[in-house]
Amino acid sequence: MNTNTSESGQTDRRKYIDTDAFFNEQYGAVPLNILPGEYESGKEDKDMIVATIGSGVAVSIYDKDLHIGGLAYVLLPEEMIQAFPHFDQCDPALIRASTKPIDDCIGALKRMGAGKGRIRIRLTGGANMPGDDKDRGTKNYIFVKEYLTRKGLVVMSEDLSGEYLRRVHFFPSSGRAVRRTLRRKSDFIEMAKDEEAFHNKHGA
Repeated sequence: MNTNTSESGQTDRRKYIDTDAFFNEQYGAVPLNILPGEYESGKEDKDMIVATIGSGVAVSIYDKDLHIGGLAYVLLPEEMIQAFPHFDQCDPALIRASTKPIDDCIGALKRMGAGKGRIRIRLTGGANMPGDDKDRGTKNYIFVKEYLTRKGLVVMSEDLSGEYLRRVHFFPSSGRAVRRTLRRKSDFIEMAKDEEAFHNKHGA
């Protein structure tokens, strides 16, 4: 599995403490968690990328012939949310930071031999978080969908919106994604912390 490197240049690999232990036993894989603004890619049968998604969007990318894939986690900074739908008026550096997980993931797959015509994309997330009066989930989704369209990439399936969290277990060697719905209050609290940490990092 490829390593996602942070902006500081240090390796940033956060292993997920998975409460659903049967995923480990059933698939013989050690889950690797990605947070907002991160990505991972891989090709081995033991690879399993995990993301817990709230208002952000998980973009799974899979080359059906080479059996390689990756997962990118996009969450827009508050400045981008406030500028909706005029994303092009934002600081170009902020726009690049917003698309970086997708670009880096596709770049990693291309280095592994992935071809644009073979790529299959699935979108998951864009939830309506409790107390969110800015409709962040919808704005995140629209941004991602428009960006992929501009890149000439076709989205094959979507699992979006709703008032619950999703945990995605993505297997890059097969393109399979197992999705679980999370409704516990503790899950929402943890998700709020992850999104707040992302926004603080990006100047919210």
